[in-house]
Amino acid sequence: MGISRNLHAEGVRLMGLEFSPYSKEQQLAGHQKKEKDRPKFKPRRPKKQKRKAETYKGRVIPKAKVRGEISKKEYNRAIEAFGECCVMCGDPRIEMHHVKYRSQQGRGGYRNLMPLCNDHHSDAHTNRKFADMLREQRAQQFGEWYWADKFDLFKAGLIPNTTEKAFETYMDEQERMKRDQTRC
Repeated sequence: MGISRNLHAEGVRLMGLEFSPYSKEQQLAGHQKKEKDRPKFKPRRPKKQKRKAETYKGRVIPKAKVRGEISKKEYNRAIEAFGECCVMCGDPRIEMHHVKYRSQQGRGGYRNLMPLCNDHHSDAHTNRKFADMLREQRAQQFGEWYWADKFDLFKAGLIPNTTEKAFETYMDEQERMKRDQTRC
């Protein structure tokens, strides 16, 4: 066995290569644990505190995000009121559009919803004149508060409480007034 090692070492020397093993120190040099620089102390940011629910005259007002969402009930009511196809072209592949955008405090009630095809929906978000025309049509049909929910009307002092009955009574009255104005 010792002879084969020597022959192997001599064979390596004959090929022009030298066999010189690294010392143990050199082998372990890259693997030594170095003391790392400690990171600078970063003070912790205080956690965001949850905002308390808004209250108005003793009533808890839900957040705008919740009030802008489209519920199944309101979606089906919009389909029932405006049809199952695009109100502009009659395409049956529809997307529900907020006439007054949620970012502008438009709510998810059926009066603020409009079934549109993909082309008209993208138009409503990119073409200002088209979007304004849709808003004007809706205001003529349902009154200037078409986009609002019961909490908006309550805060504006238009209804005495936040019940569905008070809200629907007010909105039906507004619709009747608008119908009567267009007949004259």
